[in-house]
Amino acid sequence: MLRHLSRFSWILAASLLVAGLGWLAGCGGTRFSSGTSPAGLAGEELAQAQRLYAQLVMEHQLHRDRKSLEIAGNLLDYHARFQRNDEVLDMAIDSAARLGEVGRARRFVTELLNLFPDSPLLDKALLRGADLAAGARDTLAAAHFLVRYHDRNPARATSADGTPRAAVYLERLAAPELARLMSLEPDSRLWTYLGFLRVRELLVRGEVPEAQRVAESLEATAASDRWTEQALELVADPRLAGTRPHRGSLQPVKAWQIGLLSPLTEKYAVLGNAFVDAALLALEAANQEMGTQFELKVEDTAGDPVTAALAARRLCSEEGSIAVLGALMSAPTAAGALVCDIYGVPLVSPTATNDNLWKLGDGVFQTNMSGLFEVRLLAQLATTVLLKERFAILYPDNPEGRRDAEVFASEVEALGGQVVARASFPDQGTDFKDPILSLREYRPEVIFAPATVDQMVLLGPQLDFFKSGALVLGLSNWNSDRLIERAGAVLERALLPSDLAMFQPRWTSEFNARWVEANYPREATPLALRAYQATRMLLDTIQQSGAINRAQLDAALRSRLASREF
Repeated sequence: MLRHLSRFSWILAASLLVAGLGWLAGCGGTRFSSGTSPAGLAGEELAQAQRLYAQLVMEHQLHRDRKSLEIAGNLLDYHARFQRNDEVLDMAIDSAARLGEVGRARRFVTELLNLFPDSPLLDKALLRGADLAAGARDTLAAAHFLVRYHDRNPARATSADGTPRAAVYLERLAAPELARLMSLEPDSRLWTYLGFLRVRELLVRGEVPEAQRVAESLEATAASDRWTEQALELVADPRLAGTRPHRGSLQPVKAWQIGLLSPLTEKYAVLGNAFVDAALLALEAANQEMGTQFELKVEDTAGDPVTAALAARRLCSEEGSIAVLGALMSAPTAAGALVCDIYGVPLVSPTATNDNLWKLGDGVFQTNMSGLFEVRLLAQLATTVLLKERFAILYPDNPEGRRDAEVFASEVEALGGQVVARASFPDQGTDFKDPILSLREYRPEVIFAPATVDQMVLLGPQLDFFKSGALVLGLSNWNSDRLIERAGAVLERALLPSDLAMFQPRWTSEFNARWVEANYPREATPLALRAYQATRMLLDTIQQSGAINRAQLDAALRSRLASREF
């Protein structure tokens, strides 16, 4: 009903809201009055700020988030001394998060922290910032938000055993990330705890001299601190550094053994056996090339998540595998990933297609082109290799599309590019004229379109027809015969990633020479190739890094896959 109010009715409603706020001021319920603000606003400027604030409250309550952000921007830019701007920022955080603009919401949290360090709204905002950062898989930023939350009230942010609430993210950080946090927050109450974690990570990685140096700096700064004492104990006995907040294995970790999960029976047995055969071929090639004696321990999942979880538990606990590879399909892989996360075992998934697998644990690695990696890769390619500067984003109006758009925009802007325009289209839309023409007005050099194959079948020809005039970037799912047939013209001017390009070309040649395609159904060969490449990559990482435990291998995989040094 509110959408059909006349202009007079809307103004009346807003006026009543302002009047109500003014009445509250007389009762001590608000922080501005009709005359002057302690922050410096007075007269017409104060009255205008009050009107904007009242409008913002109404728009925010009605979930008109785009309008809310516009009003919030006006208040923050043109009425910077308005005393309720902490509340303005709080509503802006909420609206940006509801729109899926995670990076923008996080920037509002930081602005609230910098401008209003004493605001009672800050605690909630810092926790919200940590959640948003964690959702974007930015563990360092999530940890930083919680460190600042801790410092506002250490007693509230510490558990009964003395472990800080921030440990949920701090425990996952690598030594360089912990060092960065220590430099960013030198006066934090958690500084010695960060140092303890850094010492432990350095010892796990075998960097004993650096660990000793950090421990000595802790001792010089706070010798009697609990975490300093524990750091010194670790340096005195580096074997203690392998202690993790993970469930222990019944058997010692075998650095030469990889666990393999695959459906060897039931419905997907043919594909599962092809997956195993390819991994065994890769094992043979790696051992011959490197002079190693790696081995695979194979467990049958039967394509069932529960069976996969039990099999993963055997590999992690009873067999002591240093890592697990598998498990062909997404559902069994997810079950196995949860178990591997409990034991702190890295899991490498070469074929599962569910983009949310990474949320199951920091030790879950997908070597097929999946998730947000390819979005960041495209942004890096366009800005640093192709040297493009002006970007537009045309995305489906759904959670995945909004997420891809936000990640791409953040990456482009971080690399010095400019996102000049954004436009969305309905998930089931067929007419893309308006969003294409709206983007074309800004003359972008590049249009990023994270569309599905079905969407691109219709969108591609329209990009061509309406002469978008820009290089088109798409996702790896565009590697489709159907799309090439229906929208080949636009694909000739498009760039899209391919997961085959991430590995050493000779591994693909090896596979083609060793694999007898006639022995398997046609659909088995692409899966087998991914299994072969992932196995080669995993074994090569163990050998090159010298990892002898799961934590070291996890760090090596994280480093390798972050830079894609295939």
